[in-house]
Amino acid sequence: MLSNREISQNFEVQISTLYNWRKTKPKLYKYLRNADFNFDQTKEINVLLKRFAEEIQCDLTVEEIQNFIESKFEAKSIEEIEEMHRSLLQLHHRDLGGPKGDLYFGFYDKVSKMNIIEKYILYKRVHNLRDEKGIYVDEEAVREYFEEFLGE
Repeated sequence: MLSNREISQNFEVQISTLYNWRKTKPKLYKYLRNADFNFDQTKEINVLLKRFAEEIQCDLTVEEIQNFIESKFEAKSIEEIEEMHRSLLQLHHRDLGGPKGDLYFGFYDKVSKMNIIEKYILYKRVHNLRDEKGIYVDEEAVREYFEEFLGE
C-alpha cells in the first residue's frame, strides 16, 4: 500500500488534494493507495497471457487476420469478445454471398472454436496493431504479431 507521500510523488498530486479525495472520492483514493498492488497484478496477468499465447495453435491465414484488422469490429467488454464470431457475422452479413464469403465463413468457424483467452489475445493484438499502424497492415507485420495464430 502506498503512503500519501508516495502517491503524491508518483502521480504528481498535492497531498492536500489526497486528503480531500479521501473524503470526497473514497474509491479513487483507495485505488491510488493500492496502485502498486494493481500494477503488480496487471503485470502478472500480462505475463500469464504471454505464456498462454505461446501455446496457441490456430490455423488462421494472413488474409483472414488482415481482413479482421480491416473490419469495423470493436469490443467494449469481455462478453463482446466472447461473442466476437457472431458479431462479425452480423457485421459482414451483406458480404457473405460475395467474393469474400468463403473467407468470412472460414474465419468465423475458426474463431468460434477458440476459447475466450485465445479470442481475447487475438482481439487485443488486433486492437493494438490498429492503434500502432492503422487499418492497413502488411503481411510481414501480420506474420510477426500473430505467429501463434497462423496455421502455416
